[in-house]
Amino acid sequence: MQRQTWGLLGLLVLCLGMGGCGLLGYHKLPATPRASAEEAAQVRFPDAFDDATHLSGPMLEALTLALNDFLPPGRKVRTHARDQRIAECLSRRDTYETRVLRSQEGLFFVSFIPDLTRCGLDAEILDGGAVYCIDAQGRIVAVR
Repeated sequence: MQRQTWGLLGLLVLCLGMGGCGLLGYHKLPATPRASAEEAAQVRFPDAFDDATHLSGPMLEALTLALNDFLPPGRKVRTHARDQRIAECLSRRDTYETRVLRSQEGLFFVSFIPDLTRCGLDAEILDGGAVYCIDAQGRIVAVR
């Protein structure tokens, strides 16, 4: 009888631990969609990236930190708007114009500005974006 009790207790602890991951903000990224092999065969990769937008490693890290804090994967934005399509639009990462600026002090400023026309909406919102300050140690210093 005591062996069953320990088994049930162990199962309970395991279940609590698994549920705790969700409470701590753990999330599994969804699988990235892939095109078919036929579509992939049609792709012609560029020979050079001379005209490409360059993001240094620290700049990419600052952008990633800010984006994951501003709109974590799988998170849905809640609004007080009557039109629920606005919340759906603001929940999409491709809705935002994003700019990254490196300051003289080595800080990165990352700006997210929503563009609701990307969702086919003709609405204005006043406080849908944010500006993050990220330091060279990969920490969020301030958010406005």
